[in-house]
Amino acid sequence: MDAVSLILALAAKDWRLFLADRRAALLGFAVPIVLASAFGLIFAKTPGQSATPRLQLLVVCESHGPLTEQVLADMLASPRLQIECLDRAEAERRVSDRRPGIAVILPASFETLNDWKPLPENGTAQHNRPTLEIIHNPLAESEGQWAEGVLSELLMRRLARERLAPLLGNTVGEISLPFSIQARVLSGSVHATFNSYTHSFCGMTLQYLLFWGMESGLLLLRERQRSLWLRLRAAPVPLWTVLVGKTLSTGSIALLQVLVTFAFGYLVFDVRVSGSWIGFALLAIGVSFLAAATGLLVAAIGGTEARARNVCILVILGVSMLGGLWLPSFVLPSWARDLALSLPTTWAMRGLDAVTWQGQGFLTAVPSIGMVSVFSAVFLSVAVARLVSSETRRRRGLA
Repeated sequence: MDAVSLILALAAKDWRLFLADRRAALLGFAVPIVLASAFGLIFAKTPGQSATPRLQLLVVCESHGPLTEQVLADMLASPRLQIECLDRAEAERRVSDRRPGIAVILPASFETLNDWKPLPENGTAQHNRPTLEIIHNPLAESEGQWAEGVLSELLMRRLARERLAPLLGNTVGEISLPFSIQARVLSGSVHATFNSYTHSFCGMTLQYLLFWGMESGLLLLRERQRSLWLRLRAAPVPLWTVLVGKTLSTGSIALLQVLVTFAFGYLVFDVRVSGSWIGFALLAIGVSFLAAATGLLVAAIGGTEARARNVCILVILGVSMLGGLWLPSFVLPSWARDLALSLPTTWAMRGLDAVTWQGQGFLTAVPSIGMVSVFSAVFLSVAVARLVSSETRRRRGLA
């Protein structure tokens, strides 16, 4: 039997083991689909929903007067706010429960803003300015900054109208900005639109491939601790053919999982490859064999099965979070984003995002393909070196 036939036979053996428990095999394809669908559903926008989210805001009015009524009317009319007026005690209770997590308190001295002048008199600063309180839940700090900006804009527009009215009369109208802002999405394809399901299917598929690689490595680790491995090594089978067969079987099963998961996403959630199909194919192959390399690495340095499993779960969850597989990486602090550049998940996610919803071409995906390949090669090299050394020591009776 030549080496190729031997490798294929070993890979076929792993395929038969994988398909022996059909329910487990089915779950291997169903779990990433369910996770990706759930994450996509959480962040998806319903049809007809405004692209601009509205900030839910509680308002406590401790002041009464015409200016307060005008400001409240402006807040109600704002397309960026969804307000609800409550008393202070109820607002603090709701904020503590994060329903919602932020409230604005207009103090009793709020009406003194009627005496505000754009320029300080006699070159001195004005004192006794009213203090607006913004209270927020510890988990809603960003919403607090958002509310501060929107509220400052509304108040300054209202005060500008009040101060210019005596000069311009009824022609003052609406105070508008002296410039306009146009926001556009930079994309490699005009047909590419963001789909939260696309990002979720990319991330959850990558995460599950790492778990599949872990399970494959634990299986090899289990085999090495049992008589099956001894019988296999007693046969005239070179070690390298065993490792290549294991890599081929793990990688091919992982590739099938990628294809099934994205096929489901395309049929049900309109998950599309808007960019380079060649780039997507190479990335799919790359991440599949990254899973296979991870499995061999687990078997090589894992030690006992229980210890390897616990460490692998912690590592996989960590690199998934830092790599942007759960949520976009921009929500992470800058040091975490810099650290994530040293992880294969970051590059794999960048590449898949680029060729799917971002609609980028093949050249954009090349760095990601290259980095995933480099990580796979490094993992394979370390794993093979450790396994060969371990087998040599075992044959010499040193292990």
